[in-house]
Amino acid sequence: MSTPSTHNRNVLITVGVGVAALCACVAGALALFVAVPALQIINAQQATPLATLNPTQIVETMDDIQIYVITTRGLQPKAPVERTFLTVDEVKQRVLADFEEDYSQAEADDDTRVLAALGLVQPGLDLYSLFVRLYSEGVAGYYDPDTDELVLVSEAQGLNAYERTTFAHEYTHALQDQVYDIRAAGFSDEMYDQDSERFEAVQAVVEGDATLLEELFKDTLTQAELRDYDAAIDAQDLTFFLELPRYLLYDFIFPYDQGLAFVRRYYDEGGWARVDELWQNMPVSSEQILHPERYEAGDAPVVVARPALTQTLGSGWRQLDSGVNGEWYTYLILAHGEDSRARVAEKEAARAAAGWGGDGYSVYFRDTDEALVLASHWVWDTPADADEFVAAFREYADERFGSQAVESNGRLCWSGGGLNCLYTTGSGALWLMAPEAGVAEKVLGHYPDFGP
Repeated sequence: MSTPSTHNRNVLITVGVGVAALCACVAGALALFVAVPALQIINAQQATPLATLNPTQIVETMDDIQIYVITTRGLQPKAPVERTFLTVDEVKQRVLADFEEDYSQAEADDDTRVLAALGLVQPGLDLYSLFVRLYSEGVAGYYDPDTDELVLVSEAQGLNAYERTTFAHEYTHALQDQVYDIRAAGFSDEMYDQDSERFEAVQAVVEGDATLLEELFKDTLTQAELRDYDAAIDAQDLTFFLELPRYLLYDFIFPYDQGLAFVRRYYDEGGWARVDELWQNMPVSSEQILHPERYEAGDAPVVVARPALTQTLGSGWRQLDSGVNGEWYTYLILAHGEDSRARVAEKEAARAAAGWGGDGYSVYFRDTDEALVLASHWVWDTPADADEFVAAFREYADERFGSQAVESNGRLCWSGGGLNCLYTTGSGALWLMAPEAGVAEKVLGHYPDFGP
């Protein structure tokens, strides 16, 4: 999906609350605390002088963890990585500067309109401020493979058990990058723009791999170290993360949770050598991450056309977004939207999203009256899969739009909040949102399979 669920793809940031405590990474550069034989510590305009740290202790600790990761993961480092120690405030400033360079308030406003149309956020949400906070609060560090710079956040004179465990995770990312080239593997802005489903699948392998290594490292901690680890987690302020739109929280956790389950399946099957094979043949969709048997069967997504509607809609309309929801976002729309009344039970939503074959959506907006058009076309593996989705969507829409569906001529329509109609035929389903019926009929002309 090309809406900004994980925007700012130039820098992948690890938020220092761990997977179990809402660890969030942003794609584009990997959050890596990399230890390599040649260590460089750079004072980057720190508010807290570097001398207050204990560099010798930190380096020795990193070196020990580095040896563990290299030995356990079986990947050999090829080059040193420049490392910079920054305070929390300095990291906030740097992340904010990068964010402001890549993303504007106007873009955020348009993204809010797209997400609101899909029912994932409240209309008018200040998405820009939300992302600024999300990408600057609780950041544990980051590594940018474009510059080979690693930034480590530390205010103390050593690394606690949580930071050491995080280091093991992040050093795994460095090895991945040096051995496999994360960008070339598909973890890049370009891949995200071209094929967000493939990007999401690659991200799941990248993070699932590192999270599995992190778990193995955590298993080596003593009871005293585990208490230290838990204390560090307990000290984190999770309030902001719990205020996030529900879909966003689930989406940030996806590569660590579902990605870990995917990678663990193959680790259990053949150890790290089997995981390495994933890097030679990456999955291509969130569906393959959720259903590894479909990865093994080579079940690639169906390409679904996204017709251009600007000329059809006429003067004043502009396209806000065009992309693919995938199985994962289809599930999020049904189960984790902003309106709690409209949320379909998780198991039901998961069954409804399974059987996804492919999809494509487009969103258009008219500034003069804030009218909006959404066209979202799904193709399902079988007519039975389509029927299961339609049943779940009807339950969702009845609550979200505050009215019972009116059924006629192979379509379900709701009149609350403009016009919303779900058209079905065979293995296909088309959701049209429009300000009124005449506009919907114009758009429907681009989808002849669903016409009268």
